[in-house]
Amino acid sequence: MTTTTDGSVSLRRGGSPLRRGIDAFPLTGGGFLDRFAPYRNISELFGKRWMEGAVPLILALALSIYVLATTNVGADNAGLIMDSVAIYGLIAIGMTIVLVGGGIDLSVGSIVAFVGLGSLAAWHSWGVPPVLVAILAPIVGGLLGAVNGYFIAIVRMRPFITTLVTLVAFGGAARVLQTATANTIGGKGETSAVWDFLGNGRILGLHTCWFIFLIVLIVAHVCLTRSRWGWWVTATGSDRRSARRNGIPVTKVTFWSYVLSGALAGAAALIYQTINSRTDPNLGSGWEITVLTAVVLGGVSLSGGRGSVLRATVGVFVVAILQQATVGAQGPLFSVVLAAVLLVFTILDLKWGKYRQRAVEKLKLDPARQKLGPLLDVTAPGTVWTPNSKLTVAPPLGLGKIRGAEDCAVDNDGNVYCGDQRGWVWKFRGIEDTEGEIFSRTGGFPCGHKFDRDGNLVVAVGGIGVYRIDMDGNYEVIATQTKRSPLSLIDDSGLRAIDDLDVAPDGSIYCSDFSTRNNTTEFQLELVEFRDNGRIIRIDPEGKAEVVIDNYVFPNGIVTAHDGQSILVASTGLARVDRLWISGPKEGQLEPVLENLPGYPDNMCRSSDGNYWLPLVALRTEMSDLLNRYPDVRRRMTREMPLDNWIAPQFNTACVIKFSDSGEILTTLWDKDLENYPMVTGVKENDGYLYLCGVSNNRIGKMKLDPSEVGTIDTNLVPGVAPATTAKTAEAAR
Repeated sequence: MTTTTDGSVSLRRGGSPLRRGIDAFPLTGGGFLDRFAPYRNISELFGKRWMEGAVPLILALALSIYVLATTNVGADNAGLIMDSVAIYGLIAIGMTIVLVGGGIDLSVGSIVAFVGLGSLAAWHSWGVPPVLVAILAPIVGGLLGAVNGYFIAIVRMRPFITTLVTLVAFGGAARVLQTATANTIGGKGETSAVWDFLGNGRILGLHTCWFIFLIVLIVAHVCLTRSRWGWWVTATGSDRRSARRNGIPVTKVTFWSYVLSGALAGAAALIYQTINSRTDPNLGSGWEITVLTAVVLGGVSLSGGRGSVLRATVGVFVVAILQQATVGAQGPLFSVVLAAVLLVFTILDLKWGKYRQRAVEKLKLDPARQKLGPLLDVTAPGTVWTPNSKLTVAPPLGLGKIRGAEDCAVDNDGNVYCGDQRGWVWKFRGIEDTEGEIFSRTGGFPCGHKFDRDGNLVVAVGGIGVYRIDMDGNYEVIATQTKRSPLSLIDDSGLRAIDDLDVAPDGSIYCSDFSTRNNTTEFQLELVEFRDNGRIIRIDPEGKAEVVIDNYVFPNGIVTAHDGQSILVASTGLARVDRLWISGPKEGQLEPVLENLPGYPDNMCRSSDGNYWLPLVALRTEMSDLLNRYPDVRRRMTREMPLDNWIAPQFNTACVIKFSDSGEILTTLWDKDLENYPMVTGVKENDGYLYLCGVSNNRIGKMKLDPSEVGTIDTNLVPGVAPATTAKTAEAAR
């Protein structure tokens, strides 16, 4: 991308014009460092879901690195560590599911003891075949988990108390079982191929226990993050009451989460016994604390609704390393270390969750420094800018019916189509129609309105995308998203702040998406931040959307020029109008048409005499221009003052200008007393009248133009398209 001597901006890279995209940032006059918004980037980074457990996880990894560097734990211990990870990891996956669902399971250690001792007793004491033992172990564990699920999900007992009771109950049952089979539980040297395969076999070069753990880990991760059931678990843990009101079967979700936890604990007990064949009645004692510490280290929240089995696995690795580092130490050092780590990281999880969200809210607005040119005094007498009352006398249309029409379109029969803030598109059949009718319901915020080559109404629907509405009111969604920027921290693929549009001779639709971060109704945030968050989108006739200009400061109004080879783009944030050449020898260049306007431009339209109409949604003031130079002041203003008290440009104004292709201001129209039209955001000329729209008005104005200002051009006709396809003829043909 280069800036030419005449102020135009050319393509960023070589190749097919417009396909490579134009970087509009040089229009701001900022330097290289001004491209970056550090506070906003931190906010977006902290706002990512995977950042929920990032800080605890990083500290946990640092702890494990420190242990590896200061103890004898090394490569020789890798096998033991991996075995521990596989066993504890299975239990941790179940614990994570329960915690994400808003519960807790303290009974996993006793389930391990009961199933582990029961597996040996079933084989050695009762003669059950090892294959059947391997099948029954997770089933029995699931049944024990179902006991927890019954009391917690159905009887609605508290998870902590319930699983604490079953911890004691299942542990007692395990001791009774061990006592009853004490003479035979150890076996008499029996061997089994199944038992040996589970404990010491290999699958694809991996130990069987490692392979089983990896399969369970992958399945659990996919189910928890990509399946409906996983979303139900997360929703239940986030807000049980809201989940129930939204139709989620909270009881079933909670019940089955405990069943899964028990089944995975049973599977872990089986694998442990195939490796160690331990008959100690203390088997599984304290494992619940070990696993709980591991998942907390992995960033799983104890308050529910947040967590990942992948991060929990990292926590299991850390715990396994700590366990190996404390082997042989005098006294219960491992238990002391676990207790300390659990305490510290539980507090860290609570604090990090609290202050992370606070940081996201405080830092999401990162105003840029902006310096516009000298402020023109529009009140000076005897100039083209001198205020007048030409708009005041315009009779209203749809008075009291319309709620904030951003823009409108008028067909050649005088039918007026306009959107309002409720998501409706109204149709008024001329000035005599005071009631109007709801022509279509969009579900978003209808902003820009234009007719395409076939006489259909094309509407920029804020929060959704671009619609095509036929003359029967039936709409078709043309485009809702484009490709996501590869380096963006947020998903900017959606056309969330689509504002205005127009149709090119080849059928392409050019539209302004004034922000990739805020919605259409949050335009005031853009007028405080003044960042290059906007872009121009081209939608080809097949509906494929691509970015042709990015890094634009609040691009707003768009109109296809009379020559059909360029489009004009109004930058509200930079108080200017630029021309983008879309065909011809200058294709792919962006050049200025109007600069340093005294106000902020909005939606534009062609005039019938070969010029253009442009409303100013607000006027610049000395105070607003001064604040633009001090981003820190604006940032503090947004933190400490309510939105209604923010110092902003002068929105209570009504000014429409007519300018030529060369950028000459030909005339201005005002409602200087703000009697009828305190704000004008969009205008349309048709049949000698100028229609006035305002996003804060409850009406549309229909102003009679002076005959000297009216030409012979059909303003509904797409430049370069035959007159037979105008809106009038399209409806007449029906």
